Order: sequence, then structure tokens, then C-alpha cells
Amino acid sequence: MKTNKHIQDIIREAALSRDKAAKRELLIKSGGSRSWFYDAIKKYKEIGEAFFIHKNRNNKHAQKRTHMQALEISGIFRDEYLNCNFRDFMRYLKADKRYDYQWVSYSYIYNILRSKNHCSKLAHKKTIKLLAKEEELKNRPQSLLVPSSATERAKENIHIARPRTQRRGHVVEADATFWRFSDEEIWALHGYIDEASGEVLGLYFDHQETTEGYFNALKPVLKNYGTFEVLRIDKRRTFWSEKKESSPEDSRIQFAFVAKNLGIDIQSSISPQFKPRIERLWKTIKGTITTFMEQNKVTNINEANLVLPKFVEYLNNHVVTLQKDFTTNSFKKFEGDLNIILGHKSIRVVARDLTVTYEKKKYFICNFTTPLNIPRREIMIIQCCDGNLIASLGDNYYSMIEFDNEMLYKSKVVLENEGVKPEDMPQKIKSNSVWAQSNFIFFKKKYSSWYKKHSY
Repeated sequence: MKTNKHIQDIIREAALSRDKAAKRELLIKSGGSRSWFYDAIKKYKEIGEAFFIHKNRNNKHAQKRTHMQALEISGIFRDEYLNCNFRDFMRYLKADKRYDYQWVSYSYIYNILRSKNHCSKLAHKKTIKLLAKEEELKNRPQSLLVPSSATERAKENIHIARPRTQRRGHVVEADATFWRFSDEEIWALHGYIDEASGEVLGLYFDHQETTEGYFNALKPVLKNYGTFEVLRIDKRRTFWSEKKESSPEDSRIQFAFVAKNLGIDIQSSISPQFKPRIERLWKTIKGTITTFMEQNKVTNINEANLVLPKFVEYLNNHVVTLQKDFTTNSFKKFEGDLNIILGHKSIRVVARDLTVTYEKKKYFICNFTTPLNIPRREIMIIQCCDGNLIASLGDNYYSMIEFDNEMLYKSKVVLENEGVKPEDMPQKIKSNSVWAQSNFIFFKKKYSSWYKKHSY
């Protein structure tokens, strides 16, 4: 019911008037219905000015929050969750059985913490600037205070948002960021995110931004989702090399070799706006991961990598806003040995004594236990993700046995009778196997134009 001073004056005047025409004019001025207007006049005549006093004026709200509760919530945030953003703090506070705060809302938490000058880890740049300005004004002498324009304080550099693709699994963005675990340790977090849905696909910690870090972050992507079509990256040396190459897209290195085998097209750019989803994801993660690691009692990088799948699930279920408007799913089921495909590849030459040297150790290239008689031949050595070594020539895999003098002596007799002669080995790869067509030796030497040219 409207009880402002204007309505009150109309009700008083109508109660004292006996002219029906005047009452009709007052009814129009009030803007209310006819029944409400005459009921208000009747009740005003019965109880007088008390009619304009709300019945709950002196009653306390049943769910009114006390000042002590606000102070306690602010203290909990300051002492236990200072590295957490406001929304995650609300979730943790509701789930904490030590306190009875299941009723709190985000707006209530936000108003309390902002009133105490706390800043969220996910605060917008504008909010951080305003807080810094307020602190500066508080510490400045009153004689030096100069009023500033609110419009000028709220100025911020913005850019046009890139439209999302409509196919889930069509474009995936990859990047790494550094996160301070402690005063002594800073870790590199490698990650992949789907551009269409915004879903976090895989994360992995390493001490530096490395190729192995990107491979380990790629494992859960291929295992849980499959292969995708396009990978957007920046132009770091992890992905390409300028040595003897005309352009970054022609680089034939470890990551590019794996991408070719998986049928992934690499697109690169130096601009952060080229992969905005994962750039924004890092800001979200840094406001959440510190508290998550503290709650899981993580003490080293190996324990952190063990809880990262749980953290990815938490992000996708509670923190990241997933898009549901994509039309098709472009992820393709992956069937292959990740232990081999994501292993480290290198090229070695078989010596005259039928051995190859790898990390200051000598090995025989063996078909089961029989060394191959392939002196002076180039061969691909794969150090698998589990640390084992295997050799690849053409579309065949061979075991590697560490050098032994006794075995070398026996092999001379075996090779004279049963060994494979050099002229019997395939000189060209004719198989349709993926590995046969993209063996690292031929990949570096012959296939020099398999990437499309991209200009970004």
C-alpha cells in the first residue's frame, strides 16, 4: 500500500470532503483502484493517523542478521580463506560444519566483505582501481583532497569479445601460467580448454613450461574426450622453432609431430586475444586453486598433480560457466597407445657394432632378442611416458636391450646366419600406417609442407 506523504494528504482530504465530484478527482490523483481508495478512507476514519503507521514498524525481522555475525564471517575470511574469491568462500562456508552459515547468500557475503575493504581474487579491474583510490583518499590529508570524476575513475581498456565456435571439440586452446605455491616454489600450470563450451579439459603442473607438461595435460583430453580439430597456441619454442624453418607453421619438432599424427591443425599467434578463453581461465583458477590445495593438504608438486583431476571436475561443476548452445560434437574417439604417441622422439644412427647411443648408454636394436643387422641406418628412438625405450623403423617397433659384451659376441654368429641384411630392410615407407607415414626421421627430412599457412 502506498503511504508516502502525497497519498496521505489525499486520504485526509477525501475523508473530510463530502463532495462526490471532489472525491472522484482525488481518486484519479491517487492512482489507485476505487475499492482501495474508499477502503482507505473508511479505515482512516476508524483509527485516525495510526492507519498510516506500518504494523511491523517496531518488530524485528525474524531473519535479521546481527552485527556480530558479520564480524565473525569477516574474521573467518581474513584468517582462513584470504586467498579465496567471494563465491568460493560462500561455498566453503556453507559446507564447513564448524559454523552454522548454510543460509548465507552471495550478496550478503559480498556486502560484508566489501564493507571491510576485502578484495576478491576475481575482482574486475575497475573494482581494484576504485579500492586503491579509496585507500589513497583515506591516507591523504584532508587539505589535499580533490573531488574526482566517477566516470574518469571507471575508465577501463576493453576489447570486443570473440564469438564462440558452434562445434564442441572443433577448437581447443592451450596455454600455461605460473602459480606461486610457496615463497620458494613457483609452478607452471599447463592447460587445455574447449573454446565452444568453455569446459576445462586437462591441467598439469610442472616446474617450468615444458613440452612434457603439455603432453601430460593432453593425456586426459585424449583419454576422456578424444582428438579435436584445431589447437590454438602462442608462439613459444615449445610449439615451434625458427631453426632452418621458413615459418613457425613449418616447424617439425616434437609437439608438431604428435599433432600431425593425431590430425590436429595448429594455429598460432602472439596476441592473447587469439585464445581468450584460456587467458580468462587462468584468472579464475588463481582465485580458486590456492584454497583448494590447502583444503586437500597438498605439500609437493606430485600431490598437486594427483588432485588436479578432482580440481578440474570442481571447476566444470561449480566455477566455470559452461555453454550449452553448441550444435555438434567434433571430438573423435581416440584409439592408440598414449604411452608411445606422447613419448619423446629422437633420431640415432646405428653404429658398426650394431649399437646406438642414448643418454651415454649403448643399446642393441632387437627383434625380440635378436639384434638387427642394420649398421649406419637412421632409426627413431622413443622414450615412452613410463620411461621405457623402444625403436621404430618404418611401421615396426623393436625392443632396445642395453649393451653387453657377451651378447655382442653371440650376435656376431647369429647375424651371419639368421640376421637381417641391410639390403633387405625397407628403403621407403609404403605402409598406410599412421606411424609409417609420419616416422620422425622422414617427418623432419621429407614432409616439409603438411601445415597450412595461417596469418594472425
